[in-house]
Amino acid sequence: MRDGVDGPIRILLIEDNPDDRIVVERSLRSDVQSYFITASDCVAESLPLLDERMADLTLLDLGLPDSTGLESFHRLRAQAPDVPIIILTGEADQGTAREAVRNGAQDYLIKGQLEGNLLLHAVHYAAQRHALHQELEELSLRDPLTGLYNRRGFWLLAEQSLRLAKRNGRESVLLLADVDRLKTINDAHGHLAGDQALCLVARAFVAAMRESDIIARLAGDEFVALAVEAHPPGIPSLIGRFRGCLHDQRRTTEGTADLTVSIGSAPFDPTSSPTLEELMDAADKAMYVEKRSGSRMEQARLSDDPEIGGARERCASEAPP
Repeated sequence: MRDGVDGPIRILLIEDNPDDRIVVERSLRSDVQSYFITASDCVAESLPLLDERMADLTLLDLGLPDSTGLESFHRLRAQAPDVPIIILTGEADQGTAREAVRNGAQDYLIKGQLEGNLLLHAVHYAAQRHALHQELEELSLRDPLTGLYNRRGFWLLAEQSLRLAKRNGRESVLLLADVDRLKTINDAHGHLAGDQALCLVARAFVAAMRESDIIARLAGDEFVALAVEAHPPGIPSLIGRFRGCLHDQRRTTEGTADLTVSIGSAPFDPTSSPTLEELMDAADKAMYVEKRSGSRMEQARLSDDPEIGGARERCASEAPP
């Protein structure tokens, strides 16, 4: 669900019975709260809407033409785990509806018993509960040291982004970075200096990437970034921009002059649509080729490199290609 929703709550109503659909829409529109309702009569039609983040909450009928029972719920939950679901069911399907709640649905309502404010209250409290859950969930998806996403947060967001890129035929680029000799920094200057170096790398990534890109600290000295809808020919420029931003961060932070980072990249082609795991593996191999090559001379000559020198000036404002 959107953080701090100011406009209408966007509800995706998945219901194939026209009469039941009318009852739900009338109930919601009787409230002073503003709702924007998008109606669909099957799961297949609903998945692209969830991919495009067109819903804050879903009302799901369990008996649909292309999917029934818990299968419908699980398909929607897998597509958009951050969108709360309220089940609409008949008297005979209450057992299935309760099972859906045990599996993560916010609530269930029996069709034919939506009189009064029952539906309105269910939607209101589901939105509140989910907002609280999202706040707690956000804490579990963040790395406490750098403020970036952690491995779990990156995996959830990156997989959703790649599904959307495949659907829209858009390319993306994954960067995997490893801080060189972090153990040496820790041993020579203490773990506080090591933590400072990790935060410096995190700030360089944030400065070099766009807000729409997904950046994470995976573990220890390893970072990853998914440049959404970036084009593979621009990979050298993107890496150059990061190195330029890292150079600027080193200049303003005492004791980090020798800090370097090895980077590997992997392009996402929507026609072949590699999995996130395959992208990570390809970028990891490329990163260790660079690390083994010992090609740190490029970083030592940052001021003499026009590509990186220019990138330093653009790193805070220019988006990846």
